[in-house]
Amino acid sequence: MSKELVVVEAAKGTDGAYVKPDRSTEKPDNIAFFPNASEPYVVHIIGYDAGDSIPDGKYYAAFYDPDTKKFLGQFIAVPGFTVAGESTPGNVQVAPTKVGGDVSLGDQSTTQASDAPSTIGK
Repeated sequence: MSKELVVVEAAKGTDGAYVKPDRSTEKPDNIAFFPNASEPYVVHIIGYDAGDSIPDGKYYAAFYDPDTKKFLGQFIAVPGFTVAGESTPGNVQVAPTKVGGDVSLGDQSTTQASDAPSTIGK
């Protein structure tokens, strides 16, 4: 039996709170993030901008057997974290108007992220 750490995104219940996944009903298609092949116990949550806050319980970690395609043990909530860096507008431009100016992001960029790695539960 092989096992690797995976992360699934929790669904929200009718009250708006995240619901702990159940291994008897979770499917492999629900896995949001897999580990690197060289590090089966390290999962990188990606796709966020610098300064984004991820709440407690949005994600759950569990062991998964890729050979049998089954989850092993219990799902454990990933503690909330804030992505490293600051969310700062880039390429700010102004177009003069008759009564002032319209400020925009010239290249539609939304952030200038730092080079620091994400912080998880620290």
